[in-house]
Amino acid sequence: MSKNNGKEDTRSRIIRAATNLFAEQGYQQTTIAEIAKMAGLAEGSIYEHFRGKEDLLLTIPDEWVTNAVEELEIQLLGIEGAINKLRKFLWWYLHYIQCEPQTAKVVFLFLKTNPNFLQTDVYPNVKTFYAYLLRIFEEGRDSGELPKDLDPFVARSIFLGTIEHMVIRWLIKGMSYSLFDNLDQTFKILVNGMRQHPSQT
Repeated sequence: MSKNNGKEDTRSRIIRAATNLFAEQGYQQTTIAEIAKMAGLAEGSIYEHFRGKEDLLLTIPDEWVTNAVEELEIQLLGIEGAINKLRKFLWWYLHYIQCEPQTAKVVFLFLKTNPNFLQTDVYPNVKTFYAYLLRIFEEGRDSGELPKDLDPFVARSIFLGTIEHMVIRWLIKGMSYSLFDNLDQTFKILVNGMRQHPSQT
């Protein structure tokens, strides 16, 4: 094994340990000493890879978001029509979140409220991920599936806001039910609301 691979393995162990501890007992309550212990390392080893606990928190979604960007592009291949793409985005994204609940808990409950997240290296990938959704709304507006005067940015905010509300509620309630409960009804309400022309309200 090369030195680089060894360093990467150690870094990954630290990130996994931090993710589990942050998710289980909270960001504020977790110490560097606890992270080091779970990772099987000396406390000083953490500082060879990260500046501190906040640096660790801000690094956690890096691989998760990078993989999401790559997978979303594949998921949308061959799907025609903006409404079909929106449906696929919603179902796939919630499945992606439900498969990684520990990471999702850290990202949605602790990371998104940290203003320093906007300055991290991973944030451009977040913007790339959400840009796919923006393009879907633009496609729907241009094709006539959605109103011509639909603002794609507003539509994206509503769509993502709904997802975040669903995920945060699911996490706070201990993931005691499926994110897919009543999802079809939720999607219909979202899309029908966007199809409704402003002049008709």
